[in-house]
Amino acid sequence: MLSKLIGYEFKATRRIFLPAFGVVLLLSLLNGIFIALPEGVMDHISAPFGIVMTVYVFALFAVCVLSLAYMINRFYKNLLGDEGYLMFTLPARPSQLIWSKCIVSTVWMILTTLLCCVSLFVLTVPVLLSGDFDFNWSMFWSQFHISWSAIVQRFGANLFAVPLEVIVLGILWVMNFCLHIYACLSIGGLANRHRLGWSFLAYLVFAVVTEIVLTFGAFCVSKILPDNLFATWSSTAQMHLTLIGFILLTVICMLSLIHISEPTRLRCIS
Repeated sequence: MLSKLIGYEFKATRRIFLPAFGVVLLLSLLNGIFIALPEGVMDHISAPFGIVMTVYVFALFAVCVLSLAYMINRFYKNLLGDEGYLMFTLPARPSQLIWSKCIVSTVWMILTTLLCCVSLFVLTVPVLLSGDFDFNWSMFWSQFHISWSAIVQRFGANLFAVPLEVIVLGILWVMNFCLHIYACLSIGGLANRHRLGWSFLAYLVFAVVTEIVLTFGAFCVSKILPDNLFATWSSTAQMHLTLIGFILLTVICMLSLIHISEPTRLRCIS
């Protein structure tokens, strides 16, 4: 059932994201063409170039906001709004409904980040290839070789496992962010009025409480454990510990969210 819910979410959201992604890529390509033109030609088309660049900046910003706003809207509208009655009567557990929203939102946020990187790369390619740009490639590759040697010496045999763990950590961070937003929306959904306002207040309270708990926890750990304990660990061991911590945090957030959303589910089906 989870796969069907994910497929439905992708079908409902791709109609918005794919055209938006296409517009951003098209604008970045147009700006790249403008940048690649000779300086004499650019003097005559500076106004159109300025307009296209301005539209591109606004479009890129709009896509970034869209990934966040649509994530909030889909969860709030489908599970906490009028559609909640229909969604909670489906033969699916609340955890499957939440996971489908979280996974799809995570994918679109990651794709949005990749889109920003690709579009900016399209803009920089004409600059790098033009003769007007004075870039010392020999110094760049020399510094790259030095950095790569330092990384190989630091991580050793786990060199190729580290990028994979960094990617997994990034995905888990985005998923935790989505679950955090969902938990705040679920708490706000318990109110009879001003639900979004209560959700925003819950977000602020969560942020303050999390900061206090982390600070207090770090203080307790520093007093209990030896000062140089983590300094003696290898970088790979520290990465493994961080990954395990994020996995546990994701599980805790998911269980807490299921517990918080249970009153909302009962209210929707009653």
